[in-house]
Amino acid sequence: MRRRSLHILLHWSVVFLILAMVKGGSAAPGLRWAYVAAVALWVGIALLRGPIGRPGPKLPPAARAAYRPAHWGIYAVLAVSAGLNIAELLGWAEPGAAWVSLLVLLSIGALHGLFQFWRHTVLLDGALRLILPRSVHRFL
Repeated sequence: MRRRSLHILLHWSVVFLILAMVKGGSAAPGLRWAYVAAVALWVGIALLRGPIGRPGPKLPPAARAAYRPAHWGIYAVLAVSAGLNIAELLGWAEPGAAWVSLLVLLSIGALHGLFQFWRHTVLLDGALRLILPRSVHRFL
């Protein structure tokens, strides 16, 4: 599997795992461990090889400057959230913080998605093609 394909798989796996955990208000331990594993793999790959996203030439200068730090910030929030889930699963922390971290991550993810949608539709830079599987590119 190519690096980009693995990033896409992990990106959407984490998105759907977060949605599955948030939907019911609490998550089964197996779901939480799957989330922790996916985040650990994704953040680990990003730390070793860097993120696959790029700002693109059509972004305004301020957005270009903030693009890379913002993505690293999202990875940091993912890592903290996974750490809080591990701590709760192992009984090292009181319940609650991991839940809040998932809600924060869901909010950040919504803003991230809106930004990428704006790039794709307003700037017409094909941003959604970078993270969506090739099978859906014909709909973009």
